[in-house]
Amino acid sequence: MALASALRPSAALACALLLCACGGGGGEPAPPVTVSLSAVAEVSEESNARVRIHVRASSTSHRGLEVPLEFSGTATRDRDYAADSDVVVLPPNAPAAGTSIDVYRDFDAEGDETIVIGLGPIGGAAQPGPASQVTITVLDGVAATVDKTPEELEDEGLILPAVLAVTEASVDFTVLALTFPAPDGPPVQLVAEWSSDPEFAADVNELGVFDVPAFDLDTMVFFPPFSLSLPLAVLPPQGSYFVRVYLDDSMSRTVAEDDFGAFRFSFATDAGGRVVTSCRSPSGTQGAGGPDPLFGEQWHLVNTGQAAFTPAGGTPGADLRMSDAIRDGLNGEGVRLAVVDTGLEICHPDLAASVEPGQSFNFFFGLVAGASLTDPFNFDVLGDHGTSVAGVAAAVANNGAGGRGVAPDVSLRGYNVGTLFLADPELGLMQSLGGSSSFPDSAGAHVFNMSFGTVLPAQNSEPDFVRLLQMGTSELRSGLGALYVKAAGNEFGVCASRHPLHAEIGCLNANSDPDQNLPYMINVGAFNADDVKSSYSSAGANLWVVAPGGEGGYGGPGIITTDQAGTAKGFARAGGGAVPGGGLIDPEGDYTAAFGGTSSAAPAAAGAMAVLLGVSPELTWRDVKHILASTARQIDPDREEVRAAFNGRPYVAQHAWQTNAAGYRFHNWYGFGALALDDAVAMARTHVPASLGAFTESPWFPASGEMGMDMPIPDGDGAGVTDTLSVAGLPETAAIEAVVLEISVDHAYASDLGVTITSPAGTSSVLNPPFNSVLDQIPGLRQWRLLSNAFYGEAPNGEWQIQVADLAPADEGALRSWRLRFHYGEH
Repeated sequence: MALASALRPSAALACALLLCACGGGGGEPAPPVTVSLSAVAEVSEESNARVRIHVRASSTSHRGLEVPLEFSGTATRDRDYAADSDVVVLPPNAPAAGTSIDVYRDFDAEGDETIVIGLGPIGGAAQPGPASQVTITVLDGVAATVDKTPEELEDEGLILPAVLAVTEASVDFTVLALTFPAPDGPPVQLVAEWSSDPEFAADVNELGVFDVPAFDLDTMVFFPPFSLSLPLAVLPPQGSYFVRVYLDDSMSRTVAEDDFGAFRFSFATDAGGRVVTSCRSPSGTQGAGGPDPLFGEQWHLVNTGQAAFTPAGGTPGADLRMSDAIRDGLNGEGVRLAVVDTGLEICHPDLAASVEPGQSFNFFFGLVAGASLTDPFNFDVLGDHGTSVAGVAAAVANNGAGGRGVAPDVSLRGYNVGTLFLADPELGLMQSLGGSSSFPDSAGAHVFNMSFGTVLPAQNSEPDFVRLLQMGTSELRSGLGALYVKAAGNEFGVCASRHPLHAEIGCLNANSDPDQNLPYMINVGAFNADDVKSSYSSAGANLWVVAPGGEGGYGGPGIITTDQAGTAKGFARAGGGAVPGGGLIDPEGDYTAAFGGTSSAAPAAAGAMAVLLGVSPELTWRDVKHILASTARQIDPDREEVRAAFNGRPYVAQHAWQTNAAGYRFHNWYGFGALALDDAVAMARTHVPASLGAFTESPWFPASGEMGMDMPIPDGDGAGVTDTLSVAGLPETAAIEAVVLEISVDHAYASDLGVTITSPAGTSSVLNPPFNSVLDQIPGLRQWRLLSNAFYGEAPNGEWQIQVADLAPADEGALRSWRLRFHYGEH
């Protein structure tokens, strides 16, 4: 019998241990386990890094180790960084484990600092090895403070166009001028000039010079407008003429064209010397049929990496993903699209076949000699924004001319309300967006494109406008609801940056447009030919999707579309960007390669929605939104969250892509993602119309009753103040379609504030990012409404949380009230 089998189990175990201790029957004892540390030697504070601390054992023959860590150095723990744990546990026989430290990015001028991590007393038989301490050098980042010095009003002013009229004999206009000169400064004059040179480099003629009294901010009394008239008799016929008006406080008479203290307009005259005020078909012969010569360069439709007449092309596939729709001829037939803009050139050779006869409307009829009631012609030869917008959505396909639109078979109509001289723009807007059934018949449109916007500090939509959209989405299209498509804005970089975070979260948030805080709007941002956010595109929790906008032909390919017909006309002629190629590609000068902005993203999306309605006419407006959210593709997926520490407290100013509890991905740069038309068409074919349940608006859920609250907000501190409210009583089957926050805050400088809400499921959404420039010098928030789409599909019942952070020192504030309203269905 073998020895091992004859022994009892306890004896066999003792023998085995004895052999092990003897090194297998005569060797040396096993060396003790040593523990060592390692980490990167250097990290930049700007990287917002989570640094891994590695703990390694020299041998795996251990029963498990608890390794304490000790932190020191010139950096302050829990202000400059945070450690996940003070103890690292190595499981039995594991060679290594670790923990992380979160190195905070802040904007303090501290110089480079060190974080020293050392081993504490290790239990058991293990002992520290030679690498028992590591030092991480933290390279200091950019220091920043917020300059809250009020902007000086001296030498600044504002010109407000009031009335424009064109007669058989003259062009007449009036303007209001407000000036704020220094008490001892020179008098300010209003100067009006005209020229046949669009750059005013030659042939400059004085039209009028007026002394402008300083505006009294105390009395707020407006001076009478200044009236000017340009006789047509002094102008040679068949020419183009340009007028500019500006404020001048020196003898130099220089003018910045983007200044509020200046504006300009232009017009052309015919052979009889009269102003051209109606659309006249070009003399060229276009539209005879055949392939569209510019289609191959229209990257936004099918991106193959083409340059689109710019120095370099983009990334193949960065487009609307509509190759199947183009192949199958899904062109939006039967859908009526209204372009609400500066005008529409209804006789343009690449648009005329799509224009509904007699359905457009000219709001300047009666003020412009020779104008037609149903021809919204924009006589400004520097360009008609609406004509370019219309081309993106609806330029005719396969007519041998130019390019094509996203939905070239739609029925197109235009309303010219987007001009500076409209006497009652609010009324015109209401009449253009479904609020009128005759003169114009806007109620007959299915999709409304709005490539315009406004930015107002902490303002809400006018009640009449809200009611109009409620009516349009519930009654138009025979109760299926019209689609209101809105350009999200081009203000991402529009500010004299007061903080480095502006480069990552933008200057002005898309929620700053009061009409974009409504769930009836489909707010569209822009992406470029490389499949990332266009540099200018405004970010916000109220975005729905993004569509191609490009980079205007300068920083990258722009959008190729129609402009005013004729080689001497079109906004692109004033700044370059006309389509090159002479008689082969653009023989009549009817196109531009430099269009862009969310002004082009919106009609691209509107055209895509028209295609969906052409495929399935019974889709409701909510069905279309649901399909877009469900099929949008994620772009720029590795975009990291924007995070920084203020007073040692980390704050998330913008989240990375999040997947909410209902499975929808969302990002404030992109909404649900880039519109993918072929996937949307595929879903539309199987989606059951009107299957999302009734669209319901909940009552307001206040956080602490109607009397409000008084919750101080820590000054200059990333932690901010938090509060919760309990939502109950809504149907358990309710699926959120939009969340509206109404908030009031007392604060002397509202742009210090960042506002975030978190759902019961844990999804967070930044509704107002910090340093939103529209709130500079604004004293607090008063019942401001902000919209988030990030919670789409989640359940509303449960505990909601708000965080309001004040991220710049020197002004203290308090949260006074907040409440939530939910728009929901049953998905």
